[in-house]
Amino acid sequence: MKRFFISLILAAAICMSLFSGCGTADGVSVGKIEGLSDDYIMGVDLSSIIEVEEAGGVFYNEKGKEDDIFDILADYGVNYIRIRLWNDPYDEDGNSFGGGGNDLETDIAIAKRAVAAGMKVCLDFHYSDFWADPDKQTMPREWSEAGYTRDQISQVVYDYTYDVLMQFKEAGCLPSMVQTGNEINNGLIWDYGKAATWRCIYLYNAINAVKAVSEDILTVIHLANGATYSTISSYINQLEANSVNFDVIGLSYYSYWHGSMSKFQSCVDQLDANYDYDICVMEYSYGYGDVYNDYTSNIFSSSMEETGGYKATVQGQASYIHDVNEVVASASQGIGSFYWEPAWLPLEGTSWASTYAASYLAAQGDGGGEGTVSWANQALFDFDGHPLDSLKAFRLMRNSGTAQEEIVEMTTTISAMINLSKVSVSEIADNLPSATTALTTLDRWTEFDVTWNESDISVVTNAGTYRVTGTVTAGGIDYTITAYLTCYYDFLQNGGFEEDGISSDVTDFSNITGWEASGTSGSYRIETKNSRSGSANLNIWCSSDFENDVCQTTTLPAGTYTFSVYGRSGNCTLPDCVLYVSANGTDIATETIVFGSSWSDWVQTTVTFTVTETTTVAVGVRSSGYASDSWAHFDDFALAATN
Repeated sequence: MKRFFISLILAAAICMSLFSGCGTADGVSVGKIEGLSDDYIMGVDLSSIIEVEEAGGVFYNEKGKEDDIFDILADYGVNYIRIRLWNDPYDEDGNSFGGGGNDLETDIAIAKRAVAAGMKVCLDFHYSDFWADPDKQTMPREWSEAGYTRDQISQVVYDYTYDVLMQFKEAGCLPSMVQTGNEINNGLIWDYGKAATWRCIYLYNAINAVKAVSEDILTVIHLANGATYSTISSYINQLEANSVNFDVIGLSYYSYWHGSMSKFQSCVDQLDANYDYDICVMEYSYGYGDVYNDYTSNIFSSSMEETGGYKATVQGQASYIHDVNEVVASASQGIGSFYWEPAWLPLEGTSWASTYAASYLAAQGDGGGEGTVSWANQALFDFDGHPLDSLKAFRLMRNSGTAQEEIVEMTTTISAMINLSKVSVSEIADNLPSATTALTTLDRWTEFDVTWNESDISVVTNAGTYRVTGTVTAGGIDYTITAYLTCYYDFLQNGGFEEDGISSDVTDFSNITGWEASGTSGSYRIETKNSRSGSANLNIWCSSDFENDVCQTTTLPAGTYTFSVYGRSGNCTLPDCVLYVSANGTDIATETIVFGSSWSDWVQTTVTFTVTETTTVAVGVRSSGYASDSWAHFDDFALAATN
């Protein structure tokens, strides 16, 4: 699948400014975004701040003087603070689960400081006692233990939302924006709110409660996978069909998970064109380097920078901040963004989850890394609380930024694959990559259009490997680009799991085109995030020991074939996984799947086999896991003839 790192609009602007200007006194080069309104949201999520300060964290202003974090951020141009809210983030003995300890009292204290600093407040209801996201939306224990029915939860959601907001109002810090749920792609308040009908009822009641407090509060539907239009649009359509009225489409967008900047641009463009809602990025961030201490468990590493599209540097971080906001601002309904947790310092006593949360996390199949901060190298302050130059992006992109961009290294050799089962020879030219990328002085990989040599394309007539040349012109220099093109016939259906257009995780493989699955119940699913390409992938995991087999049956003419898949796992008890081909119940070829050096490292495993006559084969992956932290993802299966 083609990968792009920046929108065509941005690329055009870059080509105009290449090789112009010199240096910057700000430590980072960040261009001004024209036309930003005075009320455009330059927000950050500051949910962990009280926990950080109680652990001894201090912050310094631009002059190197110790200062209040809210005043520092306001001076840099931040005008909105986002805060997550958990119902009861404590164990039975009153010990905090960590992650900021964001109960109602804590959040009101944060909100009052934000308002005093001249900022607005966004309140993020999780409707859970701890972290809620597409993988978990655990009902608050108080509600569960009370034995409420589905119907009763509807009223509970209304009452709770209303009561919380009234307490904020009485404290003089009423939020201007409210999220009714956090990354609710797969519903909220599980298991009741998993079903589409009930999630719509709960959202309807929650939004009504917000508007009963104040019609002026903006209500947000917050979804992950913010660069995948099909996922977002299908959810919005569902809400509209059930008369759920809201104000803002809220997106999470992390390029290293969700896809390139141009993919994000395309999603925002389509949302802007097809729906009448404001658009806001509720979460985004990027890492500035592989820095760590005893209290870090960083999710981001420099191994993710090529996928993310930006170098893991302060300049790369600043460029990412600029580019996300330029995409949002390019939409007629784009209202702003919130950088996620820029001040989460890794100190003893700060963590994404304390050790007291271990049993709670284990009960929902989560855990690991308790007592550490997972976001420290994506913050906008160093570990000692000094602001990074990337924080200046908030000021520069509104007021006076001037970006220069020069090519450091052009990608002159690229690979492409074309499935002749789906693309005719006459369509080859239209299916070549339309662009290549260059690493630039803005520490990002920028896209440049390629003009391909028609005479090279004309010799592509059948399956095989071909060399096609083209040209990129940038900054007055012509670069020769070489594409090594592999044309093949893929005998698999739905090798990337996208053909069914699923928008939420699926465990029932009767709904998945081409594939079937067997083994330990619940240990396999099609997941709609963290894919290598496209919008879906195969995930294997279970809270206990498991075995499963995911396969597809197809009939092949005599010949030699390669069956392949990309897989990834992480710092866990690696599952035993075998790529296999069988006929008449007997394996004719197998290959042990080997995973990469990090959880973001996709590695291809291939097995080659020959059939001497027309043969029906089953191809797939068998997996066994032996611990609750044993997991893997698979994507882009392919079965191609080699002769």
